[in-house]
Amino acid sequence: MESDRESQALVPADQRPLTGDVGYDSTTSALCEHVDNSIGADAKEVRVFFRQKGRNGDYHTDIMVYDNGRGMAPNVLQVATSFGGSMTYGNRSGIGRFGMGMKTAGLSMSPVVEIYSWQEPKASYRMILDTNEIGRDKANLVALPKPDFLADFGDDVVDFFIRPMSFPKDRNEQHLVAPEGVNLIETLGRSGTIVYMQDCDRLSYAKAQTLVEHAVKEMARVYRREIAKGLKLFINNRRVKAIDPTFSIPNAWHDKIDGLKVKTSRLVHAKKVKIAKHQNSAEMFDITVKLFALPIEEWSSLPRKIQKNDMGIFSGHNISVLRNDREVFAGYISDIMQRHG
Repeated sequence: MESDRESQALVPADQRPLTGDVGYDSTTSALCEHVDNSIGADAKEVRVFFRQKGRNGDYHTDIMVYDNGRGMAPNVLQVATSFGGSMTYGNRSGIGRFGMGMKTAGLSMSPVVEIYSWQEPKASYRMILDTNEIGRDKANLVALPKPDFLADFGDDVVDFFIRPMSFPKDRNEQHLVAPEGVNLIETLGRSGTIVYMQDCDRLSYAKAQTLVEHAVKEMARVYRREIAKGLKLFINNRRVKAIDPTFSIPNAWHDKIDGLKVKTSRLVHAKKVKIAKHQNSAEMFDITVKLFALPIEEWSSLPRKIQKNDMGIFSGHNISVLRNDREVFAGYISDIMQRHG
């Protein structure tokens, strides 16, 4: 069952909370804030990178999110990185939540976040949020400097685009932004944004492989409609294909499974209902509730492994709630799913 219909908190200036302390249940959940911003900026391509060095027990993990959206002017970048500042707060037309996730999400994973944004080639602006610097300043007001102008990116950032990540190990699976012989600046486009989180020390998982696989599994489902509409989403240089728990999207991942003659579910019922903005609120919003039926007869003959592992029919995502084509909840709601009569 699917419904089209949202929560977040600010990072305190004097401390950096754990991911879960600010409403994110995982590293992927925090990174989705950046992907939300990218899609909100009309990006056609978004890339998430987990760069890891070191050995078991002593990993050094950097994370970066790149998009080719419309970028931000220097004054907009400064507002977007200020605590309490947002250019989209209260705007319900996009897929973001409160428009304040960039710094919250970044600082929940790393003590230092660098944001680069540009609206013409070789003219990027950079803002740096460093919790150590903020902590040394005992003032109640955190004053951010003006963005730095940069004609080029540093080697540490460029490295993400031109070298394979440690995972996937098969380099043929990785489609680099700018392999040898390709002009990086031209490939990145006339406008875009980069969020770079160095030396991340508060992650859901220690190993890059686990971080990548969890991000693929979640983002493929969360952004399935955007991917179906043409969004190119890459995680560690591997393109993500949509995963649809309702099996209603024709070109989702499951359509490549051998022996699948009927590839989509059937829309049984769609109904528009009104719900309150919040408890005891007089302000109402319209939502659409859709009920899909799987082609049980056609799929019942498939091997159990394909049904369970490959298609995820029994994954427990009985209900999927979307807001502006972005999934905000997937799972089981007892009040709805309990048997009646």
